[in-house]
Amino acid sequence: MEHIQKVTDPSSANAINACLACREKKRKCDKRLPACARCISLKRSCNYNWSSPGQRGDNDSAPMRLLTWILQWGMDHPGTHSLEIDELYVNLVFEKLNEQAISLDRLLAEYFGNIHPWLPVVLEKSLHKQVAQLDHTPCAETALLILAIVLVMHRGTQDVPQTQFYNLFRGLFSFLQLRRGPSLPLIQSGLLLVLHEVGNSDSGAASLSIANIARLGYALRLNIDDLSEYSNRLAWVEGEERRRVWAGLYLLDRIVYQVDAGFKAPHAVTDLSDQFRLPVDDLTLEQFLDGVLQCIPQFPISAPVEIPLCYFAREIQSARLLGHVQNFQKSYDAESLLEKFTALDTALMQFAEQLFEQTPRGWAVLCGANATTLIAALILHRVRIDHSAQVACSDPSYSTRPSLLALSSFIHMVRDICCKFNSLGKEDKIDWVPLPAVICVGEAILAATHLKKIVGGEFKLDDRPLRQTLIYARKHWRLCECYLRRMD
Repeated sequence: MEHIQKVTDPSSANAINACLACREKKRKCDKRLPACARCISLKRSCNYNWSSPGQRGDNDSAPMRLLTWILQWGMDHPGTHSLEIDELYVNLVFEKLNEQAISLDRLLAEYFGNIHPWLPVVLEKSLHKQVAQLDHTPCAETALLILAIVLVMHRGTQDVPQTQFYNLFRGLFSFLQLRRGPSLPLIQSGLLLVLHEVGNSDSGAASLSIANIARLGYALRLNIDDLSEYSNRLAWVEGEERRRVWAGLYLLDRIVYQVDAGFKAPHAVTDLSDQFRLPVDDLTLEQFLDGVLQCIPQFPISAPVEIPLCYFAREIQSARLLGHVQNFQKSYDAESLLEKFTALDTALMQFAEQLFEQTPRGWAVLCGANATTLIAALILHRVRIDHSAQVACSDPSYSTRPSLLALSSFIHMVRDICCKFNSLGKEDKIDWVPLPAVICVGEAILAATHLKKIVGGEFKLDDRPLRQTLIYARKHWRLCECYLRRMD
């Protein structure tokens, strides 16, 4: 899509410097935003986001100057019409796409083909419709969501490193949050920001972002599923999108908690109520909108594992189990620890057994709910082993042997999955290994290191398949580098 730049109202502010074209031609620039008069008359791109050769590099001075201007402009023009903000955001984002020769159609196709299957928090048809309307109805929230997708999917170049996209997004996100407050598209953009940060091995920033996005979600009452019947199909779809966004936030909150090795604050997103309705798959949603289905059977998160559910719904159930294990990890009550462990272990094994039976064979599906379930199992038995001294004081018969064997079994299970994936031909491999799978492989590596320290040479593991999978996945997730360094 080629966006046509629009001239803002005469009351809008000027840029802080001449545009690049006028500067190079040594012509006077009127510094109008979003484009100067000369560039508009010559029908060329107008770029105020430039830096001199001495400034190019990792300091990102040009984007920071631009963001400083945006924030100052907002403070100087508190009564600015909403339309001017919409036009400014749309033009800034599409200018960045044009600079980097990023095809929006290809970008969205890659996003919905690789990220959406395991994190379907943006409805594809809805976003395409919003993008198609930008030329005649500019929308800052839609532009920001596009930039968030760029942030996740585009790795940057030597001339324009990814940090420039990141700094630009953070500035635009903060400004829009201050000027307009919470909205569903803003939270969707924030979710993708968190995904970028944790995948980019910046778990500290991800922890702060997830807390901020959760606050916006609570303000919109996304955590409350009132179980009401909707008046029409479109209203039902709107409710489904809200549930997907909150469920996605719930999932990422547990993932960020697991990756962040620093201070373990409480979960930013509290546990879902037992009656919270799980999302449905895209095909069911389309059939319902087209009238093929007259109603959609929905199940709460507490639904028995014997009931077949869609991929994303299973991920949410497995994330809930992971969250319970993470809370158990913080438990220091020796008397109840063994009882809590037994209850969690039983629930986890029952869920895993049914899940593996119901899951179609294929790496893409194994990466989702199955990966999160395996993470929970690895953590649970590590906790039991680490608390052995604490429990043995009150129960002399306590033994860590069962958990040592279970931990070894789960590590080898992850290794076997990596072997199967590595043996696939190029045409059969998915390009983007889902992030939960990367973390699952990483946790298996950490658990193996831990186990070797405890039992020494008794534990044998050929970790080359784990390394090979991480090397394949690191082209998209820099988090892989952290796990690879732990193996050296």
